[in-house]
Amino acid sequence: MTDKPRLSFWQIWNMSFGFLGIQFGWGLQMANMSSIYQFLGADEKDIPILWLAAPLTGLLIQPVIGYYSDRTWTGLGRRRPYFLAGAVLASLALLAMPNSPSLWVAAGLLWILDASVNVSMEPFRAFVGDMLPKEQRKSGFAMQSLLIGLGAVLSSALPFILTNGFGVGREATVDSPVPPAVKLAFYIGAGVFISAVLVTVVTTREYPPEDMEAFGRMKREKSGLGHAFAEIFQGIGSMPTAMKQLAVVQFFTWLALFSMWIYFVPAVGKGVFGGSPLGVHDAAARERLENDDRWLAPAAALAKSYEAKKAELASAAAAIGQEKPWDGAVLQMFGLSPADPDPGERIDAAMLASLIGRSAGRDGEASEQEKNSPMVRSFALAMADHDVTSAASPGLAEAAGDLHEALASARRYQEGTAWGGVCFSAYNLVAFAFSFVLLALTRVLPAKRIHLICLAVGALGLVSACLVGQPSLLLLSMTGVGVAWASILSMPYAMLANVIPGHKMGFYMGVFNFFIVLPQILAAVALGRLVDSLLGGDAMKAVLAGGIAMAVASAATLLVGTESETGTPA
Repeated sequence: MTDKPRLSFWQIWNMSFGFLGIQFGWGLQMANMSSIYQFLGADEKDIPILWLAAPLTGLLIQPVIGYYSDRTWTGLGRRRPYFLAGAVLASLALLAMPNSPSLWVAAGLLWILDASVNVSMEPFRAFVGDMLPKEQRKSGFAMQSLLIGLGAVLSSALPFILTNGFGVGREATVDSPVPPAVKLAFYIGAGVFISAVLVTVVTTREYPPEDMEAFGRMKREKSGLGHAFAEIFQGIGSMPTAMKQLAVVQFFTWLALFSMWIYFVPAVGKGVFGGSPLGVHDAAARERLENDDRWLAPAAALAKSYEAKKAELASAAAAIGQEKPWDGAVLQMFGLSPADPDPGERIDAAMLASLIGRSAGRDGEASEQEKNSPMVRSFALAMADHDVTSAASPGLAEAAGDLHEALASARRYQEGTAWGGVCFSAYNLVAFAFSFVLLALTRVLPAKRIHLICLAVGALGLVSACLVGQPSLLLLSMTGVGVAWASILSMPYAMLANVIPGHKMGFYMGVFNFFIVLPQILAAVALGRLVDSLLGGDAMKAVLAGGIAMAVASAATLLVGTESETGTPA
């Protein structure tokens, strides 16, 4: 076997740069999908099953893509065709996602997005084994961790930055239950995803198979999807001992992470900020509106009047406002100075009563989009609850008060979910910074010891998140998660790469992914019931359960054999 040449820092950077784009798209998904589902009307108990796309596509796609990428050689190389195809499809899904008209459309787009991300991600893992000599692989995986952290830092906080620094709207509208800041963040993510992957495709040339004749013979003799799945399942049974031991660590690690990704952001929006998204959340109230839809047309007219009033107040504020100094805008962007108030905050209960009075009793028919709008349905419920049919209705003031509180609660929820994204950005920022520490630690400590300590720190971070009630203190909790995340993204793969044969690098990396997706499938199927029946609907307690699972993963690292450090297969 020909020795692979050592690569420079910038060569490793370029070959890993596509991961910045992949994680940019992934980070937007992790920080925003649960809240998008809730903007579209999902209850907490429904959220995990709506996330089922993520682990199932990983289970089905990654081993198959790994298998076929091992057997591919084109003008673009072995892994690069997969990077590029996945990036194109994922970018299109990112553009479509925030425009989902219904809950199930969003869930379907998540399947497409996750499948596309997996098509790009799996070959990137094997790329390190292909391109680097054994002694540089830990550095290669740590570089991936560094770029993953950078992409996720920017993407997770992007809605918060767009709202606070650039004044992009934070409220849902009649046309879209997803706030404008979230929509724009997904559009930006689509551009970053495809651009970053193109950097790797253009700057990095792959090594061809050493024996092209033997490579062609392998493709002819062992091809076809049926053979691929047969080999995959055989590969699970023939895993090296250290790989089986690492599988236990991965199982509990990703059970913890999935619990956090699903529930942390809604828990912050509801539990810490005390908000709730617009929409009718009570089953009896939903049935009432379905059976008596005469309130929807006046509510649609009211929603349009409300948005017109917001636009009028925004224009008036802009006309009398002074230009903001650049440093003030930067401070607002990073949450170090209060953001400008949303125009909706300037509309008090008295103004709402006037708007309701002008819209009540309106004849006509609401469009299908208006009937399904969470904003319109919230307005309709307030009017129905107090039987407001005209400006003279006795319940007008009470309806205005209910509606004012519902809108304020929705703004608190949206502010909280944006802060949840900032918390995700914080742990990714810590992971980015700690990746530099990992690069140094890998030269003096075995990967097993590094990983054990980092997982223990992450467990403490998740557990502490359930004990603090202040938004700023959540950033400290996320520091521990960031330390663990940097290690999760690199150390298991560094240990694994030294115990599996090089010619099956992509295949075994795909098989290893089973022990990432299986706990996520378990969480998707069972976690909603657990939260609803045993945890009293408290999403933050699901995060606590994740902290306990990560502590188990840390302890399981003690069982991993030393062959994963020496490169001698079991």
